[in-house]
Amino acid sequence: MRTMSIHSVFRCKLWLVMAMCLACLNANAQGGKGKNKKRNRPTQVKSATTKAEDTLRVVCEFFETPPQFPGGDVALMAYLKKEQQQPTGAEGVTGRVIVKFSIEKDGKITHARVVRSVHPALDKAALRIVRKMPKFIPGKRNGKPVCWKAVCVPISFK
Repeated sequence: MRTMSIHSVFRCKLWLVMAMCLACLNANAQGGKGKNKKRNRPTQVKSATTKAEDTLRVVCEFFETPPQFPGGDVALMAYLKKEQQQPTGAEGVTGRVIVKFSIEKDGKITHARVVRSVHPALDKAALRIVRKMPKFIPGKRNGKPVCWKAVCVPISFK
């Protein structure tokens, strides 16, 4: 009876794993089966801006040009520092509130919500700061502005 060397067994297992990976990637690229077949496709959502506007908007996660605050990240940090005030009822409470929001095609901020809470008064102040932000420069995909659904901004209170 013929015995296999350790290297031969290793090579067989390696080929088997590679074949399984290629089969999975191929099935995923063709749509695949199961609940994750729409994972990397842009989500199409009915626009809620006006009833007359009956177009579909595309919400993207991958961009040619990502959305940005007017003036860049430095201007965003300066804005947050300028607008940050310790709210009444939360004196002596410190921490970082993380707010998540979406940026529409026109740069408007929507769907702002607190992801990481510290204190109800600080959460309310952080949402006020985010909702008061000026319009962002929207992200672009294929040269057209698109919605971006996940921007997280940390706001520190000291």
